[in-house]
Amino acid sequence: MLRAVVRTAFYLGTGTLGFGLFALLVRSGLLAQVDILFYRGIALLALAFAITWAGAAWLARRLAGRRPFAQDGLSASALSLAFNLSFFVLLPVTIDRSVSVFMLGEMAAHPAESYSAQTMRDAFERRYLGEYRQIERRLAEQVASGNVERVGGGYRLTSQGEAFIRSSRSIGRLFGTDTRFVDLRPAEAGPPP
Repeated sequence: MLRAVVRTAFYLGTGTLGFGLFALLVRSGLLAQVDILFYRGIALLALAFAITWAGAAWLARRLAGRRPFAQDGLSASALSLAFNLSFFVLLPVTIDRSVSVFMLGEMAAHPAESYSAQTMRDAFERRYLGEYRQIERRLAEQVASGNVERVGGGYRLTSQGEAFIRSSRSIGRLFGTDTRFVDLRPAEAGPPP
């Protein structure tokens, strides 16, 4: 019984340590030169995992001598990494990229107002697309990611981008998502301007 309590406390402590390290690394400004939040976060997650694993492995050996507790260092660190990755993608990355979050923020800025779909569309076009230049930001990110390349005055999908779209279609179909964004046919998409 005591061993189970210690093991549970060890896992909870490792998870807390891993999350705390990740949050500290993000707040430290380390890798601030990486403009894409997702890529910066993945690198910081890997660093937090490595530090957490080292600390957890050391502590596990002290708690249990050698076996079987020593293996819990990796397991607890991997569990912490899984939680941190889920948290990071569900909250910070969503907040950074979501149209829905933009709409809620727009409404929060004017709580007494009522928004029609057209009013929100106008705010989206004026602020999100215009003032915040999110199309330009996304294109720059896709160039940095290797999914598109600059060609003359425009952009073109790369073979990597095509592979990403094929994968996205398959994943979308498997999980029943709205695949309209990744399943456009040339006639539906219309000619480029």
